[in-house]
Formats: sequence, C-alpha cells, structure tokens
Amino acid sequence: MNFTWLYVGVLYAIATARVLPKRIALLFYALVLVFFFKPMTQHYVNIPVDMLSTIPPWTQITGRHFLNPEMNDVMFQHAPWAHQARESLKSLRAPLWNEATGCGYPLLANGQSSALSPIRLLALPLPLGYAMTAEAAIKLLIALTFTFLYCRGRGWSELASTFGAVAFGFGGFLAVWLHFPHVTTACFLPTVLYLIDRLAERRSFGMFVAAAIVWASIVYGGHPETASHIFVLAFLYVIWIVAVERAASWRLFLTLGGAMTIAALLSAPFLLPFAESMRSSQRYEKLGIEPWSAETLPYSTWHSSLVQLQPHFYGRVPMEGKWGPSDPDPISGFAGIFGIVSWVALLVSVIRRRAWRSREAFFVLATVFVFGVMMAWPVLGEAVHVVLPLVAHHRFRLLLNMLLAIQTACVIQRMQDGERAPVLIGVAVVAATMLAMFTLVEFPEPKWLHSALLAAIPSVVVLLMAIFAATRNSQPATVLLLVAVIAEIWCVTYIWSPPLREELMYPRTPMLEALEKLRTKEPFRVAGWGATFFPNTNVMYGFEDIRVHDPMAYAKYMNFLQYAAGYDTKPYFAMWLNLETTLLDYLNVKYVLVDDPNVTFDPLRYELVYSGIDGRILRNRTVLPRFYPARNVIMDFRREVFYPRLLKHTDWAQTALLDDLKLESQQMHDDFFKPRPAGSPLATSKIVKTGTADYRIHVRAPRWSLVVSSIPWWPGWKVERNGKRVDPIRVNGLFLGFAVPPGETDVRVWYAPWTFWAGVWIALATIVALLVIPSVARDLGGRRRA
Repeated sequence: MNFTWLYVGVLYAIATARVLPKRIALLFYALVLVFFFKPMTQHYVNIPVDMLSTIPPWTQITGRHFLNPEMNDVMFQHAPWAHQARESLKSLRAPLWNEATGCGYPLLANGQSSALSPIRLLALPLPLGYAMTAEAAIKLLIALTFTFLYCRGRGWSELASTFGAVAFGFGGFLAVWLHFPHVTTACFLPTVLYLIDRLAERRSFGMFVAAAIVWASIVYGGHPETASHIFVLAFLYVIWIVAVERAASWRLFLTLGGAMTIAALLSAPFLLPFAESMRSSQRYEKLGIEPWSAETLPYSTWHSSLVQLQPHFYGRVPMEGKWGPSDPDPISGFAGIFGIVSWVALLVSVIRRRAWRSREAFFVLATVFVFGVMMAWPVLGEAVHVVLPLVAHHRFRLLLNMLLAIQTACVIQRMQDGERAPVLIGVAVVAATMLAMFTLVEFPEPKWLHSALLAAIPSVVVLLMAIFAATRNSQPATVLLLVAVIAEIWCVTYIWSPPLREELMYPRTPMLEALEKLRTKEPFRVAGWGATFFPNTNVMYGFEDIRVHDPMAYAKYMNFLQYAAGYDTKPYFAMWLNLETTLLDYLNVKYVLVDDPNVTFDPLRYELVYSGIDGRILRNRTVLPRFYPARNVIMDFRREVFYPRLLKHTDWAQTALLDDLKLESQQMHDDFFKPRPAGSPLATSKIVKTGTADYRIHVRAPRWSLVVSSIPWWPGWKVERNGKRVDPIRVNGLFLGFAVPPGETDVRVWYAPWTFWAGVWIALATIVALLVIPSVARDLGGRRRA
C-alpha cells in the first residue's frame, strides 16, 4: 500500500495546526493531493524512471518509452544521491562519502545530494520512490503555506492570498525543478519574505530564531546558486523597507545579519565540507576558465521572453517536439498569464495613486530588475555577474515567479476593493501582446502556429474570466477566475513530473542479476562501455563505478582519466570507450559491461562471464586489488617531469610514482628507493573488513613498503597503523597510499573530515546557546527589576 498521502497529511496537519485556517490548510493539501494523486495513493512514482529505457541494459528489456527526457538528471543524479544519503542516515552514519562513483568523492559536500535537508529527513520513513513524492509534496506545501501567510500579512484577503500561493506553489520554477535541489532551497523564498515583514514590524527572539532556522534550511537544501538568488531579493526588499518606505530602522539589517550568522553556524556541518571541496570540483574548474557572463547568458533573447507569457508557444514540451526555446529554464518563470496582467495592472495603479514609496512600487520595479538580469540588459546584467560571478542568472526566473505571484494576490485584493480599471487595462495590454506574438513571429510550419493557438486556449480563458471577475466584482466570479488560473498553470506544470508505474524504477535485468551473483566480499569496481549501466545508476544496485556523471566530481580525477585513458569528459554525457588501457586494472575494475555485440576484446585479458540480450559482462583477469603493496617507488618533485610520466605510466602493478614524501626514518628511505635484488620477498596485503569509506587491512612486509590504493586523495582520509595515527601518502599523483614498517601491521583507512565534525560541534554549541539565552535573559531581567 502507498500511504504517502496519509504520511504527508499528518505532517502537514501537525505543522499548520496553529498557523493556517483549517479550510485553507485543507484546500492546499487537497490541491497537492490531486496534483500528485497517483504517486501519493497508488503504486506510482513521479520521478522520470522511464528514462532508463533510453540506455542499456534496460533498452533491450523494457523498450523505449519515455515522457520527459528533459528531466534526466533526476534519474541519473538526484535519485541515486538521495538513495545514498538515505541509506547512510538510516544506518546512523553520516552521509559523507560517495564510494560508488568516480572511485569515490564527497557526498555531503556535494550540495546537490541535499543529504541533511530537513525535507529529506522528514521523508526518511518512506521507501525511496514514495519518499521522493513526499519530498515534492512537502516542498509545494511549504511554498503554498508561506506565500499565503506572507500575503495575509500584507493585509490581503484569504481569497487574494490563495491566488498568490497557487501562482507560486504550482508555478513554473517549483514544478519544473521539483526533484532538484533548486526547489529544496527555493520553496523557502516566501518564508524569508514573511519573516522579514514580521521582524520589520516587531523584533522578537522567537522570530529571530525562526529566521535563522529558515536560512539554515535554505543552506542545507544544497543549491548555493538558488540561495544567492533568494538573498538578492531579500536584500533589495530590506533596503526598500528601510530606506524607501522607512517602515523599519536600520537595525533590521543587524537583526537579519545576525540571523544569517546563526544560520551559518547551524549549517556548519555542510558549509565547512562544502567550502573545503568546492574548489576541487569539475564545475568550479570549468567556471574558472569560462565564467558566466551577461554575454553568454542562455535564454536572454526576446524569443525566450515569449515563453514567460505562453510556455507552449514553441511546442508542448515534453509531450511533443519544439522549434524554439521551450527548455525547462525559460518555462520556469511562469506564474500564469494573470501574473503578467497583474504586473501591468499594478504599474497602472502605482502611477494613478502616485504611490512611489509603496510596497507595490517595489514589486513592480523588482520585476523589471529581475527581468533585466534574465535578459542580460546592458550594465544591469553585467553588474550582477560581477557581484555573483559563479552563478547562472538565467535562473533569476525563481524571483520572477515569486514577484508575479505576489502581484497576482495584490491585484485580486485591489479588484475586491473595487479598483477594476487597472485589471482591464492589464488584460488589454497582455491580449494585445499575445496577438502580436502570433502575427509577428514567423512560424516554420503551419502546424506550429496551430499548436501554439491551441496551447493558448487556457490563457485566453483566464483573460476572459479576469474581465468577467473585474466587471462583476463578486466572490463567485473571483473564485471562478481562481479555478481558471489553477487549470492554466497545471496545464503547463503537471507534465514535468508525470506519474509512472513503480515497477519502472531501476528494474533488474538478467545482466544485472548475473552481476549480483558475481559479487564478492572483496571490494571491486565496474565500468560500462559507452552508455551501458550509466554512471550513478550503479548506486541503486550497490556497485561501484569508475565513471562519473556529476559537475561536482573531482576535477583532477576527471582530467587524469581524460589524459591517461582518453575518457572525454567534455560532453555532458561522457562515455568510456577504452577497453585496452591498463588503467582499468589499477582502478580495481573487475567487470566491464558492454552492450554492443560488435565490440571486440582481448580474450587473454578478459573472460566472457555473461552474454544475453541486454549485454555482456567481461571479467578483467589482470585487475589489481583496492589496496596492494608496490614493489618499486619512483619519486620526482619536478612537475614538468612527474605529470608527463604519470600520464604515460602503465606498470601500475609494480611501480608507484610519488611527487612528495614525508620520511619517517632513514631506513624507510633506503627500503623505498634502493634497488632490490631479483627474487627478494615482497610485502602482501589483505583487506579483512570493509565498510562505507572504512577499510581494515592486514599487511606483511619484509621491509618498509608502500601500499597504494585506487581511492582518490581527498582531505579527510585518515590512516591508523597498529592503533597509531600516521600521515597518508599521495601516490600516483592523486590517489591515497600509506607506508608500513617491516613486520605485520594492522591498518585502518577511513574517511572522517575534520570539517564535518567541527561543523557538528559548532552547530550543537549554537543550538545550546539558543536554548540557554532566553532563560538567561529572563534571569537578568528579573534581577534588574528586583
């Protein structure tokens, strides 16, 4: 049974018991339940598991059928990372290390795993497929609730506030990026605005702590880009309140700055590891070479701007083809056509009232600012990129969605108050703009014009209902307009996360079942040729892969694979096509999975252990263990010599290369680097116990010996030798190794970055301080009065 609906309902009822009117809470929950009806009540999921049918080994078994290829990252990245984080947390382990891809790199520090997000934690009791649906529902409920509360705080009616909540909660940004960390972060945007208003009205310790918790939740969401966009809008909002409206003193900056400081301390378990690893990522390296700029900003043409008005103007993506910019990013700013009407209406209202210092004027001007950044207007776009150079500002569409939703609520309130003319003017302007779109844009074929006209029908209905509601000015007419707005938005956003049968979620094929039977206690890795068993899908079956599909992957490791084995890492979907390189031996690749029957292999090196309709499994006869002693050690400090030698190196089994070494004794130097007689005894090693990023190894060595591994070097790896901590050694340019003295040695190698544990203590100390401060303040107040 799927009790996701009940689980989410109970959580929401508890959370809103004293926050929302019961009828509004019930309405929001009912809307979310209808939006996710099948995945919340039946054996369905709403993540794009059908994408598996596009890659082997599933292609030959399940056949090609998929609804939304635009959302492939959910299937190939976010769901596997969620699985890893959830399994670690349920096993009471910190989700620190991703051992399953790229020979290993940090998991928590890769913010997109959202490993410690409160939303992810809330969904832990459910199975992964249902948990992803629960997380999505919780995100929308947070957005709906706090947009409503923000609008109510502005003094607008329940009906007007519901308009705003629906326009943001089901709008383009949240619905398109629903299962991405973008939305795990973005859903808290209305909460930020709500708390700013509350703190501007009256500062209290409770509101201060609430603001800190919300900002910490934003950080734990794992998408710094979206967090920075929320900060930009919040900062401009506070400036307007303090400097233009003069509705609060400058102390509001101190209060909010203090809340953000506390939030940083609370989120230190994520922030410190993230700061440590960010500069090592492939994404950071790429942006350092080609940073975002106003000139390179995607979707900044006027063609793209039309999608904000009519998302299906260039085709009903993903249900059919497209002929223009109908990608997820342009569509993500959509808040319903009434949002555009509301901006025009509010502009007219502000001009008529001369309300230049009003909050409404801020919404109008902020919309122009956000749109200018999105469209890379001169000076404006460049200035924002100077302030935030590593951020993709085409996703400012989150802020556009939020602002249009707020303006929707504001205009409905004005309409209820009898101000009808601005609404009618807004409808006329938007209708004229739509007419110009259809008459001035040159469609490549008549069918696209017909498609665009059909897609515009829900928007036309909204415009007609807006005229009806404005002229009648009655509650029933406004409710009918709300229904039309919901229907129009859902027509656009529902298709981005359609329900799919649960059995499509990472099914086992005969080849994968055969691979599971080959599993041993000794750790090993696999590699898929081409797209076979695409990286990160291996996570769902408990296998480790040398390939990576993640912009946060270790840049040095990816460059090493590119130059040493020809693994082209430039394409977004990088493919491994080299079966000859001995690097596969060193990287502990025991099995290679191949789907193409025309691929040839050396039978002396590979043994065919499975062949079926879904592919072949080749066992690597020359695979090297995860840890093994090297017979020869070569050291060279000169970078210009060391790295060319490393990239041409093939004798991985016998020889290790070092570019630095901290000697423990002269005997260690002699044993490492002096020539050894032929036939001299060699060290041996055996892994006696393995865990997640934790190995116990027993080594017998006749002399000081170097044990090398195929685990990428990363800050946080620790080595303990016979119970005593020693420094690890970087071997072969970027991998982990350690030295052992003569005799028998028990070694433990594990990953425990000090940044995480320091962050944990900082967060705990902050929580204790927040709990103690109120009682201390009461005691001090009582003594003063006494």
